[in-house]
This record gives sequence, C-alpha cells and structure tokens, in this order.
Amino acid sequence: MTTCRQRFLDALACRPTDRAPAWFMRQAGRYLPEYRALRSGQSFMDTLADPARAAEITLQPIRRFGMDAAVVFSDILVPLAAMGLSVDFVEGTGPVVTPPVRTRADVERLQPFDAHVATASLASCLRLVRAELGTERAIVGFCGAPFTVASYAIEGRSTRDFAETKRLLYAEPVVFEALLARIVDVSIGYLAMQVASGADALQIFDSWGGALDAFTYRRAVLPHLVRLVQGAMATGAPVIVYVNGGGHLVDELLTTGAQALSIDWRVEPRAARRRVGAHVALQGNLDPLVLLADRAAVERETRRVLAEFAGHPGHVFNVGSGLIPRTPVENVSVALDVVRGSRA
Repeated sequence: MTTCRQRFLDALACRPTDRAPAWFMRQAGRYLPEYRALRSGQSFMDTLADPARAAEITLQPIRRFGMDAAVVFSDILVPLAAMGLSVDFVEGTGPVVTPPVRTRADVERLQPFDAHVATASLASCLRLVRAELGTERAIVGFCGAPFTVASYAIEGRSTRDFAETKRLLYAEPVVFEALLARIVDVSIGYLAMQVASGADALQIFDSWGGALDAFTYRRAVLPHLVRLVQGAMATGAPVIVYVNGGGHLVDELLTTGAQALSIDWRVEPRAARRRVGAHVALQGNLDPLVLLADRAAVERETRRVLAEFAGHPGHVFNVGSGLIPRTPVENVSVALDVVRGSRA
C-alpha cells in the first residue's frame, strides 16, 4: 500500500499516484485551538527556539487531519537572525527586522553561519518530527527566496510598495546583488541541514516576488534564485518554488530547474499546465479564503481545482497562499475529505 510520503514524492516526480497528495501552507498555525493554547505566553521566536514545542506544532495538524506531508514549523526570517539581525514578531505589525540593510557596509556586516550550529533548534525539531512520523508521511523543509528575504532586511517590516527595496535595486544594483548573493550563500547550507535532519522535500517561498515585473525579476533576481534552487537540488531532495502573485513569472521560474512550481489561486491551472509541460509538477491552488465559506462551497471549489489539474502527471493539492487565523477547522477537514475521495 502506498504511504502518504511516497504519494507526495511520486507526485513531485510526476509519477502516477492514486490521488493527489495534499498539505496546506501555514497548516500549523493560528487557526488551530491547540496551537493557540501551546503558544500562549511565549513569543514566536522563543517558540522556534524550543525544538520540542516547534515539533509539537508541526505535528498538530497531522494528528488532527492526517495530511500527506508535514511542513516544519519555522519562519523564512530565521536565517536573518542567524546572520546577526534582530528579528521580532510584533502583535498587529508582524515581523520587524533591525537594523535595516540598505548600504554596502550593512551587507558586509551580515555574518555567514553554520546551520547545524546557529539553527540547531530547527535541526532538532526536524529530527523529533521524523521520529514520530517515521516513513509514513513526508516532511517539507523550507526557506525564503532571495528577493523576499532581502526585502524584509531592507524594509525592516512588511510593506505594500517596496519603496526602499526598489530604490536599492535600481539606484544601487551592486549593493542589491551583494545582499541577494549573501542570502543565497547561507540559504544553501540552511536547506542542506534540513534535509540532513529529516526533510524529504524543500519549498522556496518568494512571498513578495510578484511585486516585480518579469523583466526586472529576470535580470535582478532570477540568477540568484537559480543558484539557490540548484544548491537545494544538490541535496537530492525535490524542490518546490512558490511565488505569490507570480503568475506572470511562470516562464522564468521554469528555468530554475525546480521539480515543482506552486501556483496561487490567480493562476488558471490549465494555462499553467500548458506552460510547464509533462515533466514539472504543479502545486495548488485553492484560494484559502474559500475555506471561510460554507461546506457546500468548500466541496465545490475543491472539486473544481482537482478537476482542472486532472490528468497532469504531477499535482499536489494545496492552497494558493497560507491559511489565515479565521479559517474554520471543520472546513479544512471538508477539503481534505474531498481530496481523499478523488482519483487521479
């Protein structure tokens, strides 16, 4: 009998599966009451530094819903903290990074690190998760893409207009390139550590990549992303690339060589299938806000997404962006029940 882990890895390799495997971005998070109870009274960064607690949060949705893959509980900004920046998560504001990185001197102050030492808590978390899951379910490790991580470092927090990031990109391209190169340098080892500690697959999150037009992305960002993907693939683990709002970048992303592209809900699946061909898997792409609707709507939209990917050699069912805190727990079950009742 096929295990959940094998189903997931087969889909990423574009091998036949009995049904689409499924996991959800941000599936370990604030929509779960058990997560809120465990996180009570502890800061986000302190939780990440506690391997047993982070492993428990990683496992909570698996125990409740039985997804095919667990995504490790961590954050894309962990490498920035390991490089010497202060990373804090402020209620009502989100992540705050200080001091911002906006000059050549700022870039030079960023420290390289040994992931097995500087991020040892994540390695321990992964080993704990692997010990509980065994070979039954897959584990997804991840990091941020160079543009997104650089943008957080430059802006110092979430942004709508990317004013400082784009100013640096256009006015001081040498400094901008040096920052992305340094992020890739540490990210390759960071991902290798995750595979060595138990991750089966790796996802690279470019949460903000859609803020750039295709020409600028291709010129200023893509070479760094390609180097990161190739470095990640050297671990032997399949690599998924996700760009939020990146429907206009599919052709660029194909040049990375990643085994899978994760598409958001704005990308029409049949169009994506035509563009990627038969040898690249696709992940997605239910609008996560569908899960705020009633059961009938969740069932209908889940079936529609599955139907639009039917026949593609590799499909991993997922949401097109992360689950939000208001997501009703019961609707996650509804969507997964529909997926499990389907056939490829």
